[in-house]
Amino acid sequence: MKKRTSSNTRLDEKVYLTMGALCVISVLILAFNYATHSPCSPVKIQITGASFIKGTPIRFVAATQGGKSFEWDFGDDANKKEYAASTTHTYTTPGHYTVAVIVNGECSDLQNIIIKDAPVVVNTNFQPTILVADTAYINQPVIVEDASLSSTAWEWRFEEGGAIDATARKASHTYTTAGTKKIFLQVNGRPDLQTARWIIVIDRNAQKAAARPRQEYKAHPQVIMVPEKPSTVPLGNQQAQEQPRKAEEKPKAPEVSEDQMAALLKAVNEGGKTAEDFSSYLCGNLSTPVFYNGNKMTFTKLCEELKSSIKKGKIKKISVGLTRDQSNCIISMVVTVDKKKSFLGL
Repeated sequence: MKKRTSSNTRLDEKVYLTMGALCVISVLILAFNYATHSPCSPVKIQITGASFIKGTPIRFVAATQGGKSFEWDFGDDANKKEYAASTTHTYTTPGHYTVAVIVNGECSDLQNIIIKDAPVVVNTNFQPTILVADTAYINQPVIVEDASLSSTAWEWRFEEGGAIDATARKASHTYTTAGTKKIFLQVNGRPDLQTARWIIVIDRNAQKAAARPRQEYKAHPQVIMVPEKPSTVPLGNQQAQEQPRKAEEKPKAPEVSEDQMAALLKAVNEGGKTAEDFSSYLCGNLSTPVFYNGNKMTFTKLCEELKSSIKKGKIKKISVGLTRDQSNCIISMVVTVDKKKSFLGL
């Protein structure tokens, strides 16, 4: 007699096979995640350069370990992707910029940099200097000379707004009226290389007439009445009263640690906080730049992402890095959010 196999036994074997297959798939997924995951090492931007001025190349280095790709944002709408930790960038406009780097697509850091205008270099060999006496007399020549060392062309004007009167290093001019006169000089045809000098022109005849002796006369004494008590506050008291008040110090933003900020951002995800609740820490600037899991956005956009894209209670950990100014205002931040994984890491 043939032995019959129970239908229940066949069902149990299929369940065992299914569970075994799921276990194998889970192990493969975990192994793949482990093999492809690179831990986020600390990243620090180092900035080097002779000077931080416009038009001068500046070298940026992302100091980290295990970096394979580096995505740079220089804060002036210029972006660059490198496969080495260092890069260079040249700013064309002075101002304040925030430089950011994302390493391996997930590790990031940012630094602030101030770019200044290039200094104006003045060659003193071309800077004109007028040599002339402080006083002169009408109807007598006034001798002038330029003391610059390397100038090759000169334009002298002895009357304000007048035409060019001479074109040599040394020149002369005769004034016919007395008074204060202004002498203008421009060298090498360049408006930035010009100077001026005041002199006094004297009328000798007028001086002689003023020096003639006048008829003497006796003056009557003038009586001045002095009050017994001063009618105004003494000068010393006035100066004491007029002492400027000490300038009020600019209010500072309240203190908040990075761990406290992380807890507040978690409250945004849970619906207990909004972007406006952080205004005092940001000194009213809700558009403060934020790098959220490697993506650049404003602080307002970060709060929207935390509230809408991540379900309540699904945040495992929030890490925050803050950058502040002298008034303790937060001017930029790096936010990394780790979500809780579902069953089997899927």
